[in-house]
Amino acid sequence: MVNLTNKERFLLEGEKYQQQLAIDKYNDYALQANDPSLKSLFSNLAKIEQKHLNMIDEILSGKIPNIKREEFHPYYEDNSTNTIDCINLGNITLTSINTDSYHDGDKVICFNALTTQELLHSTYSTSSMEFDNKDLKNVLDFIINEKSESINYINEYMNKKGMHDNIIFF
Repeated sequence: MVNLTNKERFLLEGEKYQQQLAIDKYNDYALQANDPSLKSLFSNLAKIEQKHLNMIDEILSGKIPNIKREEFHPYYEDNSTNTIDCINLGNITLTSINTDSYHDGDKVICFNALTTQELLHSTYSTSSMEFDNKDLKNVLDFIINEKSESINYINEYMNKKGMHDNIIFF
């Protein structure tokens, strides 16, 4: 049984609230997305966030959750935009990708999801510094690492679809 300090409990309650918001958001985005692969990505992100919420609930109930890696989705691989010639100039890529390769609504929800994941990563990273219990720190580090992976999944999808603003279309 783990005894949490008032501060640790307060931090975990905050994380729990943010986790539920992310789950609700990703489930909603899975319904809104136009691209089937994006629907799947958001559905899987919701599952990952649910797993994190369950882990926080376990800690709040005094237990140390088992760290179990589950592969909800492979790293996003859609080579549809890789066949197009492009020129890299520093941090700018000049390409002839058709901007119609994604729906504007998908771009909006991707940017929002990216911001959400970055916020969650940041708050967990900050909160984890307040825990002395090594087992709890390991659980929080596991969650932080999965959040980093989720950021990579979203970024990779956006890169493949040409959604980042540092790409100039012609």
